[in-house]
Amino acid sequence: MRKYIRFWLPALMLSATLALASCAGSGGGDEQGSSGSEDGMQEMDHGSESTETSEMLMENGEYSDERFIDAMVPHHQGAIDMAQVALERAEHPEILALAEEIVSAQETEIGQLKAIKQEQFGTSEVTMEMSAAEMEGMGMTMDPDELANQEPFDEAFIDNMIPHHESAISMASVALAESENPEIREIAGAIVEAQEREIEQMRSWRDEWYPEG
Repeated sequence: MRKYIRFWLPALMLSATLALASCAGSGGGDEQGSSGSEDGMQEMDHGSESTETSEMLMENGEYSDERFIDAMVPHHQGAIDMAQVALERAEHPEILALAEEIVSAQETEIGQLKAIKQEQFGTSEVTMEMSAAEMEGMGMTMDPDELANQEPFDEAFIDNMIPHHESAISMASVALAESENPEIREIAGAIVEAQEREIEQMRSWRDEWYPEG
């Protein structure tokens, strides 16, 4: 069986989200009260995710570039794995072009991050294995082989890639704010900018192509 990357952060983020959703489900009230409660829960959810992300990128109580690299490299590889499936299975030329962009950009960023790790920490090694449960936690609800068999494929690709991008943005935002390394901040800024744009594109395509989905 193929070995996939190891990535633990979004699994914890997902757990926090599910716990908050459970709390929200136990509340009552009129329509206006429910709306207010939902707004409050959304704010709590984002705050919890931000806290979890910050904690998982910390070492000895402080943000760590090494922890960021060790998280982002395998996370990028997960996106590349999905994009490579899309290069073979994409039904729309827009998805094909996006997959090519993801592979190109994120392979480049992996190389940059490993080079920074070598320079700063004396090694470029990063753990790249992960279990099926960990893969699901990072936003991929199925492995690339399973994704390849989904119909319609492009809808499944979008539904896997959006949460995966969201977790990358969450990590990169912390690095952008906390890292003292200008190279790390530059990469983090590029991740946030590119993946926010790609999420917007994918949501627009999904609404257009699969309005009943």
